Amino acid sequence: MNPPSDRPVVVVRRSRAERRVTYALKVLALISLAAVMLGAVLAFVGRIPSVAAIVIGAVFFTYVVAPAVRRLSARVPLVWAIVIVYGAIAAVVGVVASVVLPALVSDVQELVKAMPSIVRNAQEFLSDPANPLVAHVPPPVRAYLATIPPQLARAAETYGGEAASRALGLLLSVFGIVATLVVIPVISIYLMIEAPDLLRAFVAALPPRARPKATALMGDLDKVLGGFIRGQITVGATIGTCIGIALLILHVKYAVLIGVVAGIFDVIPYVGALVGFVPAVTLAFFNDGWQHALLVAVVFVVIFQLEGHVIAPKIVSDSVGLSPLMVIVAILVGGELLGIAGMFLAVPIAAAIRVIVLQALPRARRPAASEPAPAAATAAQPIAPKKKAPTAPA
Repeated sequence: MNPPSDRPVVVVRRSRAERRVTYALKVLALISLAAVMLGAVLAFVGRIPSVAAIVIGAVFFTYVVAPAVRRLSARVPLVWAIVIVYGAIAAVVGVVASVVLPALVSDVQELVKAMPSIVRNAQEFLSDPANPLVAHVPPPVRAYLATIPPQLARAAETYGGEAASRALGLLLSVFGIVATLVVIPVISIYLMIEAPDLLRAFVAALPPRARPKATALMGDLDKVLGGFIRGQITVGATIGTCIGIALLILHVKYAVLIGVVAGIFDVIPYVGALVGFVPAVTLAFFNDGWQHALLVAVVFVVIFQLEGHVIAPKIVSDSVGLSPLMVIVAILVGGELLGIAGMFLAVPIAAAIRVIVLQALPRARRPAASEPAPAAATAAQPIAPKKKAPTAPA
C-alpha cells in the first residue's frame, strides 16, 4: 500500500465564462438531439399518415372538449358529462351545417359556372391598352399578364379533372371517413380517462430529483398546447364569421365560400384574413369597380387589425409566448417541410420547443411555472381519480 502523499490537493476552478460556455454547449447538444429525434418522428409519421392524422385529431379534439367535460363532471357523473358535451357539439355542428352548407354549395356551383367569364374578363382587362392601371406597363409585360388568367383556368380545370376522377374513390371511402369521425371522439375519451395515470407512471419512473422539473415541463406544455388549440380554433371561427357577414353586407359574390375558407385557414395565425383578402377584393373590383374594391380592402384591414390586436390577444392571450416574427418563421418552415399540415402544426411545435428551452434555462423561467399541473392531466382531472404517485424504492 502506497504511503499517503504530503502534496496538497489542487482544486481547479473554472471561470464563470468557462462554466457558461459548458452550459451553452450542453443546451446546444440537447437542442441538436431534440432536432434529430423530431426528424425521426416526422419520418415515421410520414409512413403512417392515416394513423398520425387520427391521433393528432384525437389530441386536438381532447384539448377542445376536455375543459367542458371537467367542469360538468364536477356536478354530474362522468358518462353524462361526456354525453352532454358531445351532444352539444353535434347540435352546434348540425345547426351550422344546416345554415351554412346550402349557401356554401350554392356559392361553389355559381363559381364553377362563372369561372370562364371571370377568366375572360380578367384577360380583357389586363390586355386592354386603354386601362389606366396597365397603360404604362411595357407591352411585353402586359402581354404576359394577359396570359396569367388562362393559365390559372387551365390549372383549375386540370385539378378539377383529377378531383372528378377521384370522385368514385371518395364515395367508396365514405365509410372510412365516417369511421375516422367516430374513432377520433372514442380515442379522445380514452385519452381523457387514461392520461393522468400514464403521466403519473411516467413521472414515477424518473429519478426523484428529476420529477419536479418533469412535472413543471409537462404543465407548461399542457398550458401552451391547450391554450393555442382552443384559442386558435375560436379565433378562426370568429374571423371566418366576421369576414362572411361583412362580405354579405357589402354584397360581394361568394361571401359564404370566402368566409368559410378564411375561417379554416385562420387556424394558421395571420393566414385566414390574407387568404380571403385576394379573392374578395378581386371580385369586388371586377364586378363593382375600384371604389367597392377599396371599401372591401378597408374592411379586411380592419378585421386583420382586430384579429392581431384585440381578438387573438383576448382569446389566445400570451399562452404561446412567441413573437409575431417567430410565428411567421415557424409557419414558413413548417410549410416548407410538410406543406399545409406543417403550417398547421408549426406554431404549437415551436411553442413546445420554446417551453423546453425555457425549462433548460432556469434563469429565464417564470416563477409561475414552478408548480403547474401535469400535462393533459388538468384536462382529464375529473375523469380519473387521483392516486398517490408511487415512491421510489429504497
